[in-house]
Amino acid sequence: MIAARDVFAETNPAFCGVVLAQFCSAYQATRPGVCPAAALAYLVVPLAISEDLASTFDGCNRETGFTLWMSRNPKVSVDLAKKVNSTLEITTAAIRFGCIAGIFKLAADGGVESTRKTLPAAVTTGVAGAALKRARLLGIWMAGMGSPRSVLEALGVSV
Repeated sequence: MIAARDVFAETNPAFCGVVLAQFCSAYQATRPGVCPAAALAYLVVPLAISEDLASTFDGCNRETGFTLWMSRNPKVSVDLAKKVNSTLEITTAAIRFGCIAGIFKLAADGGVESTRKTLPAAVTTGVAGAALKRARLLGIWMAGMGSPRSVLEALGVSV
């Protein structure tokens, strides 16, 4: 039996919009009153939906933290620029979809603010559940870094 993945379903704007909404909700819950910078959304989609990186989240929880996760898994930063560049259009479409659908909105300061506290159980379970869990962890971890600049510097990007 050959297992096939539905890449189209994993990269459609609705699914990626929900991934971003989970990220934003977790970020905002960790840092009340602060929403994540839109620039971070472009990191979240490739990190959360990548099956190549899924195993790097095994054994992690909210206490792990972004820098510890990165130090345990240096392969995360390998070809990250390539992954981000290849998902630019997907992420942009997800942000547009999310704003139109009312899942989140763009804040005046350039952040992406989640407008939903919860999503229907049918959306957050099943095959999508693992990617959504990764997005939540990234939201908690990135919020814990204190600023988008800290996240980018942890990835080796200087701003």
